[in-house]
Amino acid sequence: MRNLLAVLSLLLSLGPYLILAQTSDSNTNEEEPSVLDTLFGGIFSDVSGSNSSDDPLPSTQAITDYQSFILSNDFVITDQPQLREYNFEIKTATANPDGFTRQVYTINGHFPAPVIECNTGDTIRVHVKNSLDIPQTIHWHGISQNGTNIMDGVPGITQCPIPPGGSFTYEFPIIEQYGTYWYHSHFANTMADGIAGTFIIHSPGDKLKRGTDYDEERVLLIQDWMWDQSTDIVAALKSPEGYRGSLGAPKGDSILINNIGQTNCSSPNYPEGAECNPPRPAEIPVIVGKKTRFRIINTGAHSMLRVSIDQHEFEVAEVDTDPVFGPTIHEIPIAPAQRYSIIVDANQGKAGDKFWLRANVAAGCMDKVKQEGLAVFRYTNNNEQYDDGDETPDTQPWDDLAAFDSPCRDLDDQYTLTPRDPIDVFTKPLQTHALSSKFGTFLGMQGQNITGFAFNNISFQNQIWDPMLPHVIDSGNYSVDNVATVTFDCDGYVDLILNNLDGGIDHPYHLHGNEFQLIKRGDGSLTVEEAQAMDLSNITNPLRRDTIFIPGNAHAILRIRTDNPGVWALHCHIGWHLAVGKLATMIVRPDDIRTFDQPEDWKGLCAGQDPDEEGPARRSISPSTSPVGHFRSFKEVKNRVISRQGPRDE
Repeated sequence: MRNLLAVLSLLLSLGPYLILAQTSDSNTNEEEPSVLDTLFGGIFSDVSGSNSSDDPLPSTQAITDYQSFILSNDFVITDQPQLREYNFEIKTATANPDGFTRQVYTINGHFPAPVIECNTGDTIRVHVKNSLDIPQTIHWHGISQNGTNIMDGVPGITQCPIPPGGSFTYEFPIIEQYGTYWYHSHFANTMADGIAGTFIIHSPGDKLKRGTDYDEERVLLIQDWMWDQSTDIVAALKSPEGYRGSLGAPKGDSILINNIGQTNCSSPNYPEGAECNPPRPAEIPVIVGKKTRFRIINTGAHSMLRVSIDQHEFEVAEVDTDPVFGPTIHEIPIAPAQRYSIIVDANQGKAGDKFWLRANVAAGCMDKVKQEGLAVFRYTNNNEQYDDGDETPDTQPWDDLAAFDSPCRDLDDQYTLTPRDPIDVFTKPLQTHALSSKFGTFLGMQGQNITGFAFNNISFQNQIWDPMLPHVIDSGNYSVDNVATVTFDCDGYVDLILNNLDGGIDHPYHLHGNEFQLIKRGDGSLTVEEAQAMDLSNITNPLRRDTIFIPGNAHAILRIRTDNPGVWALHCHIGWHLAVGKLATMIVRPDDIRTFDQPEDWKGLCAGQDPDEEGPARRSISPSTSPVGHFRSFKEVKNRVISRQGPRDE
């Protein structure tokens, strides 16, 4: 028993770092199984393509448009709808965001991806061409997709992925939404390789008014960053040596702030023989004497980050997408996928002055090793650039910042956040369901043992070429036990209980297609019967958001209005956890889903594919822009040695 507990303890400790691509065809290589294959029943599958960390670097350099982080005051905020059309091509490029030069994935050569800026009522049309040698999808994070569930961009749930060489057009209206959103890859964990971009929706009805509440707007992207591609980390974990000699993938090698970080060139993990040229810290310009709204997005795959600015307090004014009356504080914790707007007054000096902006890893829910990202918060007259050489700010952090290893807590768990657009809860929920998530070993569809994360004892096994939504459209239900599902068939308000049963692991949970009201938090788990016995009606103006951070051994009750029929994913937004099965679905009003159209180009993404195959999986590049159906054998990636061989032609 003691040995069993030791193994379970090891597995739990690896939970935050493990990467899993779902089961694929068995490996015909007769090598001895790795330790991970033994522990995890061989459920790791190889998702690496020819675009791997040890291949020659692409000859194309990634473009980082630093002006894109400055939102122009010239953008016209109007209630006159228009079509906004984009052409996106997903490709590879070379980038040095933190000192280490590596391959990244880009959209139109840009890293990060281009900014989408629009108004409420506009229609977004994005033509996506996938020029990688692995499939891809794009998810529009926070967009309700009311009436356009097929455009949500989740492979195996709402669509088949876009195959290599293929194309697909996403089109959806922006209905009654405004605020800070983003978009990213939802295939495997390739979001961590660069496919992420800002999505801003303006509205004359926004409770935060430019010219009244603030003068200027900026985007602040923060994330953890790895030197290796996500697919190669999986391959290394499959080897007997593991990744960097360990069975668990570490947290980020650096922290990027607006795509720039500073790596530790003397780190024992730094690839031997690779040049190390850290860039100067990112400059975050603000206009002296003005109030600036910072739209902060954590686009990372793992770390909660705590953001502060030396000598500057700030007002919290937006949570995910909703304007709030929030506290004026010195530091804000932001979990992966969460967004906040803060308003900062540049009243602490003159043009040219500079201060440190800090993004510290909340290590209390990770490995308790301190890690900090830095950027220069610069006063300017009109966003001009300064050349100070290697001179850095001499400012000091606030003396009340959280200790690096203090417990990880969501902002609403520490302060009162009151929506500026009040919506009360007047009615008792018509239905209540619970999703309980935990790490462990679970029974797979083929009778195999799967060790990873699960909801309601079902670890997500992605039928990537046989998605859920078409089944529900055709029959009104889904009967395959590859994903945990709750169904709300009523029209009104319902409650969803999220129980995090992992004692030592905290998770940020994101619900697709729906903004929820946060009704209650609590320690331990909660049953449906216990929730139904509570008086949860007549609650005044609860906080609304789409991504909530729940500590281990805790729960939350989410109130959802079922006015958006569809099949909606709910998952942990730590990419490594999602890849090991931490995804469930919520089916809303299945009878209405049966009326959904099934466009030919959407159905065509699945044409010629094996519906029984679990993904993600690799496919060959096709010269055609139409969906491809032919197969290419998996490429085995064993014991990769990270090196650089110079540029390659594309």
